[in-house]
Amino acid sequence: MSGFTDYHAHFIYGVDDGAQTREEMYAMLDAAAADGVRHLFATSHSTPGMERFPQEIYDRHLAFARDYCAQKGYDLKLEHGSELLYTPAAGYAAAQHQLLTLGDTDWVLLEFVPNITAKELEAALREITGAGYHILVAHIERYPCLAQNGLLARLHEQYRLRCQINCSAVLDSGFWQRMRLEHWIKAGLVDAISSDAHNCTSRPTRMRQAYEQLCTRVGQTTAQKLTGLDGTEYLV
Repeated sequence: MSGFTDYHAHFIYGVDDGAQTREEMYAMLDAAAADGVRHLFATSHSTPGMERFPQEIYDRHLAFARDYCAQKGYDLKLEHGSELLYTPAAGYAAAQHQLLTLGDTDWVLLEFVPNITAKELEAALREITGAGYHILVAHIERYPCLAQNGLLARLHEQYRLRCQINCSAVLDSGFWQRMRLEHWIKAGLVDAISSDAHNCTSRPTRMRQAYEQLCTRVGQTTAQKLTGLDGTEYLV
């Protein structure tokens, strides 16, 4: 295995509810490197129409992070990005080609409010993909509507989605949620696992631990099909 690719992490300090200080950001980078992460996306929260994204602060602090990794000699590539909360204004921003993407791609990491309905979720997917973006859906385990009537399978195919689960879903979920996730993984409906790390204590990286547990539960061959676990990337 060539190392982990983590598409979802909140390590840029002073921007959202992730790292709050430069020292905490550096500690998160130390932890990611020690955990075997080799490609890491800085996905601070953005909420179009609700709050202005602090782009200048984000860019400056991402530069600090890159300089730190270089000084430490980490084999860790840092990419810009955002975890975009879908709002009505997101559709307008998409039409204007103003969404924050994952690296220099047309992929967006898109999250929804947990109680979103199937109809609302599909309308959002149609709107964003219709503007020319590809969607990586953040932590699909949080949206109950996706478990209804084969909805996830249909949306995955129809909108050419990629779907991400959090390490915490692998490691901390209850029995029935764990069974559903394993079913989705075996059916090829989960494309990536990510840390959604916010700190080094209550929400740390845990990529290696989640990978090892998945290998035990679904088999190494199945687990390695997930981007983020074997270093294979689909954001091209």
